[in-house]
Order: sequence, then structure tokens, then C-alpha cells
Amino acid sequence: METTMVSAWWLLVTFMAGGFAGVLVMALMALAADPEREEALPPMTR
Repeated sequence: METTMVSAWWLLVTFMAGGFAGVLVMALMALAADPEREEALPPMTR
């Protein structure tokens, strides 16, 4: 019974780590898509 609780805790830990990674990826995508940053624009639009 104790092994099932350990695996349940690992399931919770991996779920939280995946959620944190998803939030981090979304924040990086939002930062890269910021239109006010001049570096994010292609050279032809400057």
C-alpha cells in the first residue's frame, strides 16, 4: 500500500512540474510576441 502512495506523490509532483513548465513556455511565448520590442521584428519592417 505504501508503494501506491509513493507513486501517487510522484504523479502529483510530475503534474505540478508539467504545469510549471507550461506556464514558463507561455510566458516566454508572450515575451517573444511583444510587438513593442524592436528585436522581435524582422529586418524588413524596421
